[in-house]
Amino acid sequence: MKLIPSNTLASTSFLLTSFAQATIFLAPEDDILLPRSSSATNPLTSLGANSPYFTGPNVNGISNHVPENCYVDQVAYNVRHGSRYPDSGAYVQWTSLYAEIQAANFTSTGSLAFLKSWKPVLTNPTLQIAQESPTGFKEAYDLGYQLRTRYPNLYSYGEPFISWANLYPRVVQTAQNFVRGFLGSSASNLGMVVTINSTGSESALFDSLSPSDLCPSFVDGNGGAEQVTWNSIYLPPIHARLQSLIKGNLNFSTTDVSIMPYLCGFESQITGTLSPWCGVFTDEELKQYEYAQDLRYYYGTGPGKDLPSKMMLPYLDSLVGLLEQGPGTNGTFLNGSSYTLPSILTAFMNDGQITELGAATGVWDDTKSLGDGKKIPHDYKYISSHFVTMRGTVAFERLNCAIPGNSTLTKSTRSAPHFYESASSSASTNATYIRILLNDAVYPVHSCRSGPGSSCLLSDYSKLIKRKVDAAGDLPTRCNVTASGAPTTIKGASFFTDLSLPWLGTVIP
Repeated sequence: MKLIPSNTLASTSFLLTSFAQATIFLAPEDDILLPRSSSATNPLTSLGANSPYFTGPNVNGISNHVPENCYVDQVAYNVRHGSRYPDSGAYVQWTSLYAEIQAANFTSTGSLAFLKSWKPVLTNPTLQIAQESPTGFKEAYDLGYQLRTRYPNLYSYGEPFISWANLYPRVVQTAQNFVRGFLGSSASNLGMVVTINSTGSESALFDSLSPSDLCPSFVDGNGGAEQVTWNSIYLPPIHARLQSLIKGNLNFSTTDVSIMPYLCGFESQITGTLSPWCGVFTDEELKQYEYAQDLRYYYGTGPGKDLPSKMMLPYLDSLVGLLEQGPGTNGTFLNGSSYTLPSILTAFMNDGQITELGAATGVWDDTKSLGDGKKIPHDYKYISSHFVTMRGTVAFERLNCAIPGNSTLTKSTRSAPHFYESASSSASTNATYIRILLNDAVYPVHSCRSGPGSSCLLSDYSKLIKRKVDAAGDLPTRCNVTASGAPTTIKGASFFTDLSLPWLGTVIP
């Protein structure tokens, strides 16, 4: 992410000169190389949630530079865990495919010539299953370095630093590695990861990073009938093409074909080398697979599924409230002592919560739906590869901007390389805006985008989210919560400022 320049400006001419000099960051936009394969231009960027992290394309035509006459004084990053080893269920599919290939008598040519020598890449499944992979560790560590250098004004060397994580091994591992990248050698002394056990207490109802865990009525739609329809359309032609490369009694099913792009993504990030499965599919076929992934989330936990898409609204309402309070908000430790909430607020979670949060933000409220699964819609924006990749992010930047008609921007008490000031000495009145970035690409809320860089006035966005919360209705009732200890008031995210809650724990980075 490239931000605009840096120095405190003393004159209009210096201002114009500085605007011509963009800050050059050393952190790469992507954590790993994203090479072409023998059959596809960029196979690792079309795999939906199975893609390793990459910076999202600028699909809305809005620069992610800090807008002119604005500076960032607080951010909140919501992050999916980094790249990982497969879960046990997925690994059974891998080993079943391997057994099927080994049991057959066949020859294969072309892009499938490698089949006889292929085997699943896990070397110690007992230890590896469901854990973060080395690429995932790198993605998390690199994010820590990236945010530390992207927002240097928001952290002072030597300050304690807290991150929050859903209590799930690979999520906690991601948070730990993020803090290590952020703090470096000081991580174990200054850093803390607060873990949140979403089922650790009935009082955690809608006060965790995985609220659906205490919602009995929650059902992941998993793509619905729309994905079933699409699978029946796009998979058979690919199956027929691949089967034509095989002579003998190896007969793949369309289900076998559907997991091969998954293998492309997972094997590549596990081994650090491009998987041979990435050379099996064409660009067009990978787009078809990506659309299947988009349907899976849109009609699973996203905008196309009513109750799941409301799960993270209370959390978002609380988070926006913290951004309204601004930097310097205090919280309380278990022992009653106080701490200052980091100006770089980070929460780590799973893919379901990232998609639920994305749906809650409003960035897709007035965009094209994904349709009925009979054909790929033209120019749709809900593309899972652009935000729910491994280590995908839904980020909120609080922008402090000089309002139109005022030429001076009041600086924060901390200096920053990307702050802007005009040369005028007249008094300034600032306004606070919010903008949303998915994998570093700006996504505007279409009903509220009149601010700098298509941002939304923070107070207006807060009202918009509260209207969404009201429209969602009584979520505990909709969830059919009957537990006697369930709270009557939803708090959303009190765990950011109250570390005494009994469903919280801590780990050292």
